Amino acid sequence: MKNTLLCTTALALTGLAGAANAAEVSAGAVNMGFSGYYTTNIAITSVDTGTGLALADFDGLDVQTNAEIFFKPSITLDNGIKIGVDIQLEAGSNTNGDQIDEAYMTVSGDFGKFIIGSENSAGYKMTVAAPDHSLIFAQSSSLTAFVPYSSAVSGADLFRGTLGSTYIENARNNDAARISYFSPRFAGLQLGASYARDAGQTNGPVNNNTTLTDIVDIAANYGGSFGGMDVDASARWGTASAPAGGVDPEVWGFGLNLGFGGFTIGGSFAEQDGTAAQDGHSFDVGIGYSDGPMSYSLTFFSGENIDNENVALGGAAKEELETIVLAVKYTVNSNFKVGAFIANTDFTETFDNAGTALGAENVEGTVLGVGASFSF
Repeated sequence: MKNTLLCTTALALTGLAGAANAAEVSAGAVNMGFSGYYTTNIAITSVDTGTGLALADFDGLDVQTNAEIFFKPSITLDNGIKIGVDIQLEAGSNTNGDQIDEAYMTVSGDFGKFIIGSENSAGYKMTVAAPDHSLIFAQSSSLTAFVPYSSAVSGADLFRGTLGSTYIENARNNDAARISYFSPRFAGLQLGASYARDAGQTNGPVNNNTTLTDIVDIAANYGGSFGGMDVDASARWGTASAPAGGVDPEVWGFGLNLGFGGFTIGGSFAEQDGTAAQDGHSFDVGIGYSDGPMSYSLTFFSGENIDNENVALGGAAKEELETIVLAVKYTVNSNFKVGAFIANTDFTETFDNAGTALGAENVEGTVLGVGASFSF
């Protein structure tokens, strides 16, 4: 069954690509746990662009890397309660300005688990999505390393929004400093809830009520078996308070996977409402098959949202993205996996007279690649 508390990074949406159990070194009562992963993909890409990028040549061979190191010290009290810290260090080249990603404290026991600090919401972490055995992932921005729709003339609004994923956050607030609670699993069912005063992360400055406040997320996740069929399901809803005079934004979504005889089929849906420039919806569907160390998947993702730039100009533009990934993966051992994939992704941005010419920022690309993932 799928682990309910999904580890989430920028490739939260990357699913950690097979992260290993943490290594632990005891120091008195403290376990100095650490773990990490390094995933790289090498791919040949063919790219067609609109007039906004027509002078650039993006065809050719390129490399994409995703890597993190997790520092996870913990102690277990005499009453069985475990207190830990999880600090996640970006281990790749500093391409996104992030050095420490998530950083939070955990308190867990028979009562469930609390997460306190800079981390994604319960709704995000408990989401079930379509099967995807690739090392690149249909639901992530990793393909933008090969196909430049995130760096088009105005840039695509991918991160944590409906254009790029069903793992969304309300108004794309990301790793807000929040408190989350996850209940014990009872008869396969687990409940979760999160609260953040505002969208600021860890020691970031107070946002002075210029964006979201009182960000609330509620979620449920189920994992069980019926007559030889495995079932994984999720549902979530979230809301927040907008600045005075604004509309309170909401997110909601659900996912379902059914597994039998090595096959898994399923998908997910997410929607954002009530924002000035990020409303939209997304879904994915897929099928996966695993046989010993071999696994295969075919995953389709479709997302759309309103475009930030053109709404600011008074337009009614929107962005749309469709991605399909066919993948095979071989698990050499618990710490090392290799894979191959072929993906096609199609980004379109529609404009009215307030924006750029129709089709100027459209990008389509086909990516053929191989990859490897090492975890520890």
